[in-house]
Amino acid sequence: MRFIYVVNSIIILGWASLVYFTQPSHEQVSPNWWIDVLVLGGMIIFQLQMVVKSKTLYGFSIVMSYTLALLIGMRLMLSVDWLLTLKGIGFLLVSALCIFYLIGVRGFLRSDKGRAIMGQSTK
Repeated sequence: MRFIYVVNSIIILGWASLVYFTQPSHEQVSPNWWIDVLVLGGMIIFQLQMVVKSKTLYGFSIVMSYTLALLIGMRLMLSVDWLLTLKGIGFLLVSALCIFYLIGVRGFLRSDKGRAIMGQSTK
């Protein structure tokens, strides 16, 4: 679980810097920025669920990891216009790693070891 805590913290810090440095200064806010804010808030809630390890939040944490992966994928699809730049390729790689990581965490939580850590009965 310590690996999950560390990687979640790194993703939270990276996404927080992305939100901070791309904060719009004009009235019309980009939908990408709002998606970044949603991903940041979702990752913070997901990290809190992992720390608390509540039995009642077990199912919600599985759904939350998949929802965050879908949000990052939607952000990736909205950024198609600059994916062929160097910055876009870096963003594509980081986003793909985050998506694969979140789907992997979801699979870990559904495993017997993940259920035992979260306080669920193993089948």
